[in-house]
Amino acid sequence: MLVPVSMLSLTLLYGGGTELPRGSAPPPTSTSSTLTPHEPVEPPVTEIYVGDPAPDFAYQGFDGRWMRLHHLLDQGPVLLVFGASEAQLTQLQRERDAMLLLGVIPVAVLDRKPGAARRLALRLGLGYTVLADARQVIAVQFNSTDAGRVTPGWFVVDEHGKVRGLLHGRLPEQDYPLLCSRSLGLPIPGGSLPVSR
Repeated sequence: MLVPVSMLSLTLLYGGGTELPRGSAPPPTSTSSTLTPHEPVEPPVTEIYVGDPAPDFAYQGFDGRWMRLHHLLDQGPVLLVFGASEAQLTQLQRERDAMLLLGVIPVAVLDRKPGAARRLALRLGLGYTVLADARQVIAVQFNSTDAGRVTPGWFVVDEHGKVRGLLHGRLPEQDYPLLCSRSLGLPIPGGSLPVSR
């Protein structure tokens, strides 16, 4: 089912080389002690393991406002997917409703500029959150780059901002709801008992 543009949940991280909405400013090129809503300072990059707090990265919404991961987590746990192919993005769309039934919000982080990310999301009919990360700011924070390229991987982050599951190097061909339920200790989709943590 194609999602109308007005319903498409598309959020964008400034990717450089593109025009920002009027009244917005690009993120700073260096860490500043003075932080304004238009100049997010990113958390330091560290190795991430299960049980660690997820980096509370900044992203720019389609309305031009800067937001952080914790704003997404206000709606529930999040599945972050890096380095997905078009086929994998489409599979994520097919499994979106099952993840939403679990209370998990799927989010794809794309190594593309905002305009290109938006066009891809519309062409594929993606009805979940898409983040444009052309400068790989988010991917670097989640240790999902190698030699300047985004590598495939997924992270399940609970509503408190803790990483509850992750895998670097590949993405599943299907069963995102199952990996989310296992990571969060939720009932297996179609089952009645929670899985062990």
